[in-house]
Amino acid sequence: MSLLGYDSNHRYRRRAAERRRKFMTLMFVIFMIFIAGYWLGGEVVRGSELAFKQKAMNLQNTNNSLETKLADLRASVQETQLRHQQLEERYQREVPTGDLLELTNLAAAQLKDNIKKDRLSFVITSARPPRNCTPPSTKRFIVKTPVYRGPDSAVSFAKGAITVTGQGFSAINQAGKEEAWFDQGKPVKIKFIQLGGKDIVKEQLLPIHYSMITNDREYRFTVAKGKRSFVTVTSDNCDYP
Repeated sequence: MSLLGYDSNHRYRRRAAERRRKFMTLMFVIFMIFIAGYWLGGEVVRGSELAFKQKAMNLQNTNNSLETKLADLRASVQETQLRHQQLEERYQREVPTGDLLELTNLAAAQLKDNIKKDRLSFVITSARPPRNCTPPSTKRFIVKTPVYRGPDSAVSFAKGAITVTGQGFSAINQAGKEEAWFDQGKPVKIKFIQLGGKDIVKEQLLPIHYSMITNDREYRFTVAKGKRSFVTVTSDNCDYP
């Protein structure tokens, strides 16, 4: 029985030792796996950190490039605004407006009609404020229409040297028929007749402004709407030139 007990204990110790060896081996393997994982994790972290640093550096470079482009764009916008302001000031300074534009267009029309530049220059330089002007006087006449059957109507100025008369479109009544008086909402044809000179016709909506020279006097006229059938002609005259 002692032999049997001896063998049983020996096997038990051997098996226990084997289990301890396997356990130690397993613990060693687990430890090595842990060490390897820790090392690999560190490598991943270090790689990620380097990648993030590189990405941050690239973003910083991109941001610096964008800021440089933005500064260039701002400078370009400021330069464009300055040039626009200079061009606008030049336009205001050099391009005629208002009365100057009207005179410029009038001069261009005269040159187109073969009026010599020297003649225009003489007339412009001879112009001066009106002197020795008479008080304005107002007269009226009937504007003839296609259905007007009354006598001719006109007014005269400068002791009969200038006569003013006119024609217009017939007004239409509510029944759609033409009346004898003229339609004040349509253009009229006003004729200025100068004794011994050329007749001048102005055709447009009232009022009409016109001036002409007779016997070293400038006669200025304003033709405006009057009572039904009539227009009024207001005129004064001044020394010329």
